[in-house]
Amino acid sequence: MKRKIHSWASLICSLALMAMSGLASADETIWTKLKSNPDTSIFAQYAMDLGLVEALNTAQLIIPWTLFVPDNVAFSKLPKPIFEKMKNDDEFKRQIITSHLILGASTSAEGILGGNQLTTASGATLNLVKKDDLYIKDAVITKKDIIASNGIIHLVECVIYVQPSISDERLSQSLQSTFDQTACCLADSIGDEHHMALVK
Repeated sequence: MKRKIHSWASLICSLALMAMSGLASADETIWTKLKSNPDTSIFAQYAMDLGLVEALNTAQLIIPWTLFVPDNVAFSKLPKPIFEKMKNDDEFKRQIITSHLILGASTSAEGILGGNQLTTASGATLNLVKKDDLYIKDAVITKKDIIASNGIIHLVECVIYVQPSISDERLSQSLQSTFDQTACCLADSIGDEHHMALVK
């Protein structure tokens, strides 16, 4: 009998510790999550370079953040000229990084759903598509709902570039006139003229 009581006490103690751990995790800010996650260290460094730490570290926001964060593997897939421009051109870097930040959107993956348009901190528009997975244009969300005290993070498989449709030579004139903005996934693709045009 004593052994059974001891077993139940251990189980209750373990569950309490797990619950406390979950609460501590949710009390961390977006910035704390980014800098402590080894998979998002590159994005965190760019955010620091751009002076975004204070904004992302403000706890208990009335209007929370939603971040679509490329993981380190996504940054490793950048074509070399684009990677170099990210390092040397602060305006280009700001445009890229702030296109992954949304303030005031529905936070959870289930709340966002497909067909929604979200306006990013860069002023760009992201179109969401819901099929078997949740997509941002052609970028798949690989890990959903990393909850923080001031918002939520979703990891995405590539770095997203949002641009005026009129400057996207991949589109027909009809599509350029129909859509204000379009997005592309900046994955490594040798000889991709569209990606190379971005660094000229």
